[in-house]
Amino acid sequence: MDLELTEILDEHQRVTDEATLVRDFLLKVLEDNQSDIPKFGEEALAQAALIIEQVGPGAFYWMTDIAAQMVVLSEATLRGFSTNVSVELGAQATAQSIVETVVRLP
Repeated sequence: MDLELTEILDEHQRVTDEATLVRDFLLKVLEDNQSDIPKFGEEALAQAALIIEQVGPGAFYWMTDIAAQMVVLSEATLRGFSTNVSVELGAQATAQSIVETVVRLP
């Protein structure tokens, strides 16, 4: 039973670590965009490749899912609907706070 608990805790930590990698990369891309750093730079692509190598195709899927959630949030806002993000963050929301709200870590 102790071995099973250890495996569950180890798996939870692995998922949290991988989710943190993806979230931090998204925040870095956002910061780069705000700082007018050229897109698809060697450093960013190397970091993305490392994440995909470590996390696997799930990283690509997760990033795409987050982008889809952001589009749905934008659409709702444009149509005048409130969302859990707009209610939680209000008018002082920043791009970073939106990412951190959408990408809740386990």
